[in-house]
Amino acid sequence: MLGFTVDSFNGLSRVLDVLELEVSRGGIARYHAMLQFLVALDLHRRGFDVSVEEPVDGGFKADVYAESPMGRVIVEVETGYVPPDRMYELEGFLEAKIAFKAVAYSAYTDLFIVATPSHMSLSIPGELLKPIESRDVRDVIAIRELALRYDKARASRVLWRAHVSRVDGLAYINVSDRKVYYIIPINSSPTLRAQILNCSQDSWVADGESPLIIC
Repeated sequence: MLGFTVDSFNGLSRVLDVLELEVSRGGIARYHAMLQFLVALDLHRRGFDVSVEEPVDGGFKADVYAESPMGRVIVEVETGYVPPDRMYELEGFLEAKIAFKAVAYSAYTDLFIVATPSHMSLSIPGELLKPIESRDVRDVIAIRELALRYDKARASRVLWRAHVSRVDGLAYINVSDRKVYYIIPINSSPTLRAQILNCSQDSWVADGESPLIIC
């Protein structure tokens, strides 16, 4: 259904089974599932035990959940889909969606990453990229308001952890090459983040005052 075979990707048969089941029952779109699989494949190759649609905190399911001796990673895939009733607030809707996902998932992982196809660019709310210790009350309020704007009912259940929510990095998925590239700002615990993803220090790139890890 997704165009991948188990023989080609040893160790990921369970991941494929879950995704194909979710697609067949209409739980997720085929395109979204394909992107989830490519992220899972990449993390599997980096030495992680990987699962998809993994329950987190009871009511939420992480798109991709991965564990290794170095730490835990949650990756949420963002395709850029906007429902018709929100299309006239496209950019704001996507920022609110990312804020909601950060509030819902980032407290349960060592590294929280938002992934998108490589032809897209995402606007991440600046408050979520700030080190937690550098934020003030206004930053936390902004995160809470964004999450509520996306989904008031579900966000209100998890707003208590808005003050520790964050986005640790972005992932760009090249579908044609079946590769994933990670971009991680060096603003808090950069060495730990690089180690979790098995990035060598050779991949650190200076970009003005904001050096990045790209791997």
